Amino acid sequence: MTTSDIATRILEADVTLWVENSVAANRLGWLRAPDTTEEELHDLTRWAESVDQSHILVLGMGGSSLGPRVFSSFLADHGGAHRRVTVVDSTDPRSLADISLTDTAVVVSSKSGTTVETEAYWRFFFERMHRPERFYAITDAGTPLAEVAAELGFKRVFTTPEDVGGRFSALTYFGIVPAVLAGLDLSALFEALPKVDSGRWAALGVEIAEAALAGRIPVQLVRNERDRPLGMWTEQILAESTGKEGKGLVPVPTGAREGDYPHSTLEVAAESISALASHIFGMEVATAAAGHVLGIDPFNEPDVGVSKAITRRILAGEKFEPKVPRVGIEDLAAYLETELSEGQYAALSAYQPLDWEDDLYRLRDGLATQLKAHPVTAGLAPRHLHSTGQLQKGGPKLAHVIQIISADYGPRVAIPDMGTDFNTLIRAQADGDAVALTDRGQRVTRVVLD
Repeated sequence: MTTSDIATRILEADVTLWVENSVAANRLGWLRAPDTTEEELHDLTRWAESVDQSHILVLGMGGSSLGPRVFSSFLADHGGAHRRVTVVDSTDPRSLADISLTDTAVVVSSKSGTTVETEAYWRFFFERMHRPERFYAITDAGTPLAEVAAELGFKRVFTTPEDVGGRFSALTYFGIVPAVLAGLDLSALFEALPKVDSGRWAALGVEIAEAALAGRIPVQLVRNERDRPLGMWTEQILAESTGKEGKGLVPVPTGAREGDYPHSTLEVAAESISALASHIFGMEVATAAAGHVLGIDPFNEPDVGVSKAITRRILAGEKFEPKVPRVGIEDLAAYLETELSEGQYAALSAYQPLDWEDDLYRLRDGLATQLKAHPVTAGLAPRHLHSTGQLQKGGPKLAHVIQIISADYGPRVAIPDMGTDFNTLIRAQADGDAVALTDRGQRVTRVVLD
């Protein structure tokens, strides 16, 4: 079958392209994005103009936060932002302390309406603001979030299509509501979608999947710092879609080609709205094509809930004490040089505040320079539990996960009506993921920051 045939079958929503029992029949709604009408876009733009606040606070995880990050970052870098956008996807209480709520509207995003982090966020900020008319929800029909939003008097609930998975949702309300609030020209974005060369992107998906089957599992995502959010979105769609049944692509974020290990390469860049549209829709096509070649279902996420379930049990009072080694951050490079075997990669998992992201990627880049024979990935936690976490649980058993936690997360920050606090939650998430990873045969080591 040619890549052109694969692209055609994807665009025609031919579910027989993927493995038997694939959930594709209920996950291909993203293919309708290019058909969005000008009238729909005009109505959404007109609504955004009616929002009075100059600051938009987006609360979400995974696809609900990474898509908004891409659009808001693009506008900030290209001088087109009308409003300031803050995306919250960390449970570190230090991330919440200094967020201004002056002249702020809040967008609460959760496809299932049950995401524990998102519920914790909106309860925390709702109690601080007591302004339901400044709250908006994005969720599927009939979810607990939709119900509570109606009860509390949220200004509007955007109902999302049930047949679009979270990581494929950037061109649905999850991505475009925050985007239009930030000032993105939706007409320009959607005018570009029918022009996307799906055949070229399908060929890319086939190429990187065939490379993985041949032993080149890492995919270097080469991008500049400005395109880091687009790189994180690309990491999610590749890792969460392909990392299962012991198979998967390992996306490696990097500013330039690096390392001596076998890999394939994917350029991540968006200099214009049309290029941004092409990358988002194109990577959705590429990922679907890669799933076909790998012989897996690219639309399910069978292992992403494992650590979440253990976290809930910890919060309910069960005792889990991960028995993992510890190492000082100054000794990390030397430690990994002796601990990593051929084909393995180091995965930095930083349970740190949002403003630690630059430090995390500097650490990643430094380790990559020293560990030339091994890929080094990086993700803020718990954000990455909704992204590359599926790869680490269900993909190849090649990860050595380095959890970077804090000895002290600061003063207790209570979560209203949930019987816990953010300090307890983030520790439970780290413990839950450590247990889930070791149970699945992955190695885990901890760095504890003072």
